[in-house]
Amino acid sequence: MGFLDSIKKAFSSREDEDRASLSRKVQASPNDPQARQKLGIFLMRTGEVVEGLDQLARAAVIYEKDGFAGKAIAVLRQMLKHDPKNNDFQKWLIRLLAAEGLSADAQAELRKIAVETGRFTSEEQRLEFFRHMAEYMRGNPLPHLYIADVFRGQKKWMEVVTELTKAVPSTVSSGMYAEFTERLRAVAGQAEKDLSILEPCGFLWVAVGMPDEGVPILSRVVRHEEEFGHKDRVAEMREILQSIRGGWNPMELQAFSFAEVARKRAEAATTPEPPPPPPKAAAPPEPPPKAETDEESGDEADLVRDALGRLQAKVHEEIGDSDLETRYNLGIAYKEMGLHEEAVKEFRLSMRSPGLLVGASSMLADTLMETGDAEGAIAVLDEALGGGEATKEQRRDLDYHKAVLFSRAGREGEAGKIFVALAEEFPGYRDVVARAKQHRA
Repeated sequence: MGFLDSIKKAFSSREDEDRASLSRKVQASPNDPQARQKLGIFLMRTGEVVEGLDQLARAAVIYEKDGFAGKAIAVLRQMLKHDPKNNDFQKWLIRLLAAEGLSADAQAELRKIAVETGRFTSEEQRLEFFRHMAEYMRGNPLPHLYIADVFRGQKKWMEVVTELTKAVPSTVSSGMYAEFTERLRAVAGQAEKDLSILEPCGFLWVAVGMPDEGVPILSRVVRHEEEFGHKDRVAEMREILQSIRGGWNPMELQAFSFAEVARKRAEAATTPEPPPPPPKAAAPPEPPPKAETDEESGDEADLVRDALGRLQAKVHEEIGDSDLETRYNLGIAYKEMGLHEEAVKEFRLSMRSPGLLVGASSMLADTLMETGDAEGAIAVLDEALGGGEATKEQRRDLDYHKAVLFSRAGREGEAGKIFVALAEEFPGYRDVVARAKQHRA
């Protein structure tokens, strides 16, 4: 089934149907996710929650398999409204959000779970959940930080350090320094007399670009070795410490102890350079591509326009302007298809709903930015901010988005003012502290 066909099915007749007719449709077309979704919603409304969730889950599986992850995400959100403590549904949702590049949404879901009480029956179950999250959200340090929190509660300090070590690359790439350094400072404070813990802590401070915090700790470790008379080891350690003072970062070697740095440096010095690759034989020239005639190009364009026109007429006839959530989802579908003009119309329409204001404004701004209209994108966010309907948290999200757009448009001065203001009011929010620090420098 083509994408346009699936969209048409999503907006087919909405007449009231009973369980028998819906079940027959599912039996007749077991791989039709729309039919299963309708049956699932009907069952949920009549109190048959378990059966309804089963049908919705099957619909989500088919949507994902068919390449419509956005629809699967929408179904999963429906499921979680009825079964909010279901960890398997939550894992599935976050995995899809991360896979679709919706990292902010995935992160928001993860934060929500991290502060919930009573969700997990044991600390081992909590650890297992966050380990799955670490696999799904490879560019985000939060899963490793939450795993570290579990180990902190168990006073397993070496395990905490191990998780922080895993979080370093994504902390640097994402700029989420505040939450990382909060954990690191807590570990260093708890392990004040345990040099086996303090040593990697010192290297971690240096790795995230804060040598002023790390060098004093590493100097203390060196002095301790000196007191025990380990002259050869001390000389090696002082050489490494001097390199760090000179600006060298142990992230280059992914090493977080003096011994590990020394070992990896020695391995690098003794590893021979690989021989240069043999010269490539000249490839035969490729035949020129067959030119597309104007007639062929025009016919294909006419077919697309015709199909799109029929779809839009059907949407207007059967949905109209009343179901704004459906129009919002249609806008997302248009955007994914590269139909920016159509997506813009749907997002502007769905902004009329207070519940969709922030999401629709953000999607509209991103769509306009993709078309090169930076001024229009920023104006949309200004409109949402000036409407007075957004909550404090929503205004924060919109301001952050606006600052990011300013930065992408090369207007760093305006972006910096917003990041600095956000860092003062919401110091723990995303990477605002790191961004503000860059603009203050």
